[in-house]
Amino acid sequence: MSATAPRTPYIIAVVLLVVGIVIGYGIGVATAPKPAPEVAPTPAPVGLTGEIRVGALLPLTGVLSTFGAQYKVILELAEKEINEYLATAGRAWRIKFVIEDTATDPKTHYDKLLALHGAGVKIFIGGSSSAELSESLPYCDANGLLIISPSSTSPALAKPDMGLRYTPNDIYQGKAIARILWLRGVRWVIPVWRGDTWGDGLKRYTAEYFMEICRASGESCGVLDEYAIRYDPAAKEFSVEAAALAGYVSEAVGKYGKDKVGVLLISFEEAAAFFAAAKAYSILWEVPWQGSDGTAAIAPLKKEPAVADMVIAVKFYNTMASPGISPHTEKIKELVREKLGLDPMGYTYFAYDIAWSIALALDAVGEYDPVKVKEVLPYILERYLGASGYIKLDENGDRAIADYDIWFIEKVGPEEYQWKVIGLYKGLTETIEWYG
Repeated sequence: MSATAPRTPYIIAVVLLVVGIVIGYGIGVATAPKPAPEVAPTPAPVGLTGEIRVGALLPLTGVLSTFGAQYKVILELAEKEINEYLATAGRAWRIKFVIEDTATDPKTHYDKLLALHGAGVKIFIGGSSSAELSESLPYCDANGLLIISPSSTSPALAKPDMGLRYTPNDIYQGKAIARILWLRGVRWVIPVWRGDTWGDGLKRYTAEYFMEICRASGESCGVLDEYAIRYDPAAKEFSVEAAALAGYVSEAVGKYGKDKVGVLLISFEEAAAFFAAAKAYSILWEVPWQGSDGTAAIAPLKKEPAVADMVIAVKFYNTMASPGISPHTEKIKELVREKLGLDPMGYTYFAYDIAWSIALALDAVGEYDPVKVKEVLPYILERYLGASGYIKLDENGDRAIADYDIWFIEKVGPEEYQWKVIGLYKGLTETIEWYG
């Protein structure tokens, strides 16, 4: 973290009290929650009153709309729970998450943040994409506004500032993807990626780690950058890119064999359009494909049977930071399944924890001060077991522990498909545990 809060006994006592009431069980216990202890409410240090507004800048439309839909559902739940807790504790304030659609567009995200700040909002849940967060961070830094992201992962943003990220940055994900490709038998990688801050960073670190593995193995292997395709993030149609990729894969297969060549696709929801163009080329069905968190559990890839069938045929595996084990897991699963008809992504659990930790920090500080909230959050998180397990932030304010769920689509009916977690990449051992 860039700043530390004074370790006053009063603040620590408040933190311990509110965490104990909310979580309902002792530190280190990862079993079902026990009833909250019967204790008299302790007043906040200074005293918040009325409605405290927190901006929620969500991609409800655009190429991360699957993310935004889940974040909205979970923030509505968190708001209800937090306000029930505050009422029970006798607090004079309530939280309100002011939801705005960013359309997954950095400029729109920035404009909505400015408008909310003009209306008095100083703390934000936002920056779902790294491009959105990057656009708004300079303004947040200059004006002392706190913004916390559940899903921005670009290593370029790993620095001390007013942005926190409850997900690991892509230095870790690049390592995971590289190892998964290797364990799947891929020795020659053809990268295709979205040309923005996020895509550039993830491609870079995946390629670097794959080359490290390659050199250590002594085998003939590598990243085929001469065949690499970096596409415009605004692209909607990919016939040119798909035709080029088919030619590149044909050449690589001719040199190395189809069992050794793989496609790395780093994309958002436009991946559905890419697969729709790619399915016309038989050679692209004959090599394995690998994805990332940008395409894990997204709705468009299972919408059209022809696209979903290709995703299944090429074993398009996707990584997303794992939420870990928590007593809240089933509650969130049931809610997202009920509201949206699918399983929640790891980042959805992170969004829930952002909401709760902001509320706990506000209650501990006792005033609507984003700098003070940021300073006390490390103490809150040390004692908080949330929906995504224990959260530890590194010196840059990014989540410091990185395991990755592996998501894949399975066919469950004649034209019905669903996303499923089929394995776990363990960062500590660089191994995969396959399920079922």
